[in-house]
Parts: sequence; C-alpha cells; structure tokens
Amino acid sequence: MFKRALKRFVRNRTALISLVIFCLIILSCLIFPLLGFNDYSSLHLDQQYAPFSLQHPFSTDNLGRDMFTRMMVGGRYTLGLSLLSTCLAVTCGTLLGMFSAYLGGVFDKAVVSVCEAVSAVPYILIVIIMEVSLGWGQGYFSLAVAIARIPSVTQTVRSSVLKLRDAEFISAAKVLGKSNWHIITRHVLRNVYSTILVRFSSTYAASIVACSVLGYLEIGISSPTPEWGRMVADYFHLIGSRGFLVFIPCLFISLSVLCVTLITHGLRDALDPKEYLHE
Repeated sequence: MFKRALKRFVRNRTALISLVIFCLIILSCLIFPLLGFNDYSSLHLDQQYAPFSLQHPFSTDNLGRDMFTRMMVGGRYTLGLSLLSTCLAVTCGTLLGMFSAYLGGVFDKAVVSVCEAVSAVPYILIVIIMEVSLGWGQGYFSLAVAIARIPSVTQTVRSSVLKLRDAEFISAAKVLGKSNWHIITRHVLRNVYSTILVRFSSTYAASIVACSVLGYLEIGISSPTPEWGRMVADYFHLIGSRGFLVFIPCLFISLSVLCVTLITHGLRDALDPKEYLHE
C-alpha cells in the first residue's frame, strides 16, 4: 500500500513540486548560515539598503544587516519551532486518541472532557502563561502551540480508532491473548497511520502560521534573533519606503504554508483507500 501511495503522490505534480520547493527552503535555512555567508546580527550602518547583489541577494536592512542571512536563520526558528510543536502535538494526540478510543470507559470520558476544556481556552492565553512561566522570548511558546493543537489531533485519531475497535482482526488478537499495547501499536496504529500523516502535515501548516503571528505580536523569539514573523513586525514601519523588507519574510511565510498545504492535499489523495478502487 505504501508503494502505491508513493506512486500516486509522485503523479500529483502540484504536490510533488510543492515538496521540492519546501525541501529547498529547509535546506537553504540549514546550509547557508553554516557557510558563514554573512553575519546576521552585526550592525553596518554604512551599508543600509545595499543594492541587490551576489553579496547581498536580498539587500540589507535599516541597520545594514544582510537580509538573506537573516531570512535563512529566521527560517530555522520559524520552521524549526513549528516542527517541534507539531511533533509534540501529533505524538501526544495520537497516543491519547488511540488509547482513549480503544480502552473506552472512564479513561475515554476523561480524555474527551480534558480536550474539550483545553479547546475552550484561547491558545494565545496558553502562550502568554507559558512564556511568563518559563521565560519570555525563548521559544517556549512552541510548547503552548503544541498544547493547543493536541485536542484536535486527539479527536481525529480517536474517531478513526473507534471505527476499528470492533473489527474482526482486533477480536482475533484479543482471543490470541495479545496485550492492549501490542494490539494498539501493531494493529491499530498500522491502520490509522495515513490519518496521522495527513493530520501531521495540516498541523504543521497551522503551526507555521501560529508561530509567525506570535512573532509579529512580539510574543515569540526576541530581537535581535531573526524570526520571520518578528521580522515583519520589526520592518513594518518601513513598509511605505522600503516595502521589500516586509515583503520578503511575508513571501517565505506564505510560500511555506502554501507548499505544506498542497503537500497535505497530495497526501490525502494518495492515501485515500477509495481511490485504489478506480485503479
């Protein structure tokens, strides 16, 4: 099934091109800062708004700092912290959703109640509490974003597992004396991995937006460390005269979210069992 899904995904040119573009963005953010292309934090007031060139592909900002290097370093924080929050949310949500649906009873009711309670709290409030408690501007907001995303992941996985709980292969595993952990990890997880994969991708896109918005609100990473959302806030007062300083980070945020969204649609189509009936 995995090979067939991979072939279907590759045939989806839009999703494949989006994956290539997003991988290039990630590789650029990882590689270029290591090459020492330019210093992203040192001030060079004599090089303000330098012309676009090979030395400064994205020009320089109002303090003479190289915009290209700042964008690449900022991508590490925006995409990296978004990935961290997504991994935490999907891992916790998957485990809670599977055990909640499979075990049922009091545990299921408790998980559902907690998820509903967390969903009712604005995630910005969770972010502020986390930042004040652990340290402002250090990236701890990613934990709050993860907490806010856990309920939706849990509900998605729970609904998928509920459809499998009374399946014949589950009953057969119980008759053979298999433990609940064995059944969940070997049988249940194998049949809901496609749902988890698609949910991971969609959650990642939402996390990029959330991290960028928090950066714009100056709740995320503190200056002078670059982060795409924070860069938009730092340069917004120059939008009338030097609009490219705002346009460049907005472009990378939009392009990343668009690519991940199209990848999500490609995965959903490739992993849809109904599509195999037409092949």
